Amino acid sequence: ATGDVNRTHVLVLNYTNELPFFRHASSSFLRSGVGGWKLSGITSFFTGTPVNISCGETGYSNAVGRGMQCNTLGSLKIQKGVDMTDTQFGPTPTWFNPALIAQPLLSQYYSNGQAGMFGYMGRNVLTGPGRNDWDIAMLKDFQTPWFKGEHSTVQFRLETFNTFNHPQWQSINAFCGGETPFGAPCSGNDNNYQNGQVSGAWQPRLIQLGMKFIF
Repeated sequence: ATGDVNRTHVLVLNYTNELPFFRHASSSFLRSGVGGWKLSGITSFFTGTPVNISCGETGYSNAVGRGMQCNTLGSLKIQKGVDMTDTQFGPTPTWFNPALIAQPLLSQYYSNGQAGMFGYMGRNVLTGPGRNDWDIAMLKDFQTPWFKGEHSTVQFRLETFNTFNHPQWQSINAFCGGETPFGAPCSGNDNNYQNGQVSGAWQPRLIQLGMKFIF
């Protein structure tokens, strides 16, 4: 099975670029006040971590004391949608269809080597949400006349995190309620409320200003 911390694809870009605007303007005001800005950033693209869905009827355990896996009732895959029935949060994004997984049968709890022992579904069968994140900063160094012959600058920074402020999901609910009957789907609000829903997100856009004195 895929390791719990596996990320199949990871790409991180670091960059700094001096903007060309007004660098050679005839006006000293434009050249020193408006020109000379730099753009820097860190852009990250990566896939999500594996999602394991474990099952188990309350009050039952198998003979070797290990956890049970669920059964599948169809082609389980990432299936994005919206749950319109959530009475707590209203319409909520979903990551997979919980009606496609089910509690194992009572006969699967026996350590008898039969097909389907401990549940048919493997570990980490789904991949959670990935990320597409842009952290961008604008900065400029202003020369200062202080300290006479010594070089000194004041650096102004405008930094943004999740610059484009698009939603980036981080975690999902993936479980099967312990009161779900043997062989029954792990869906519905009785024992599996909010199963399959997105349950967390990375931070929204943050903006901060900074000033640094360099001498």
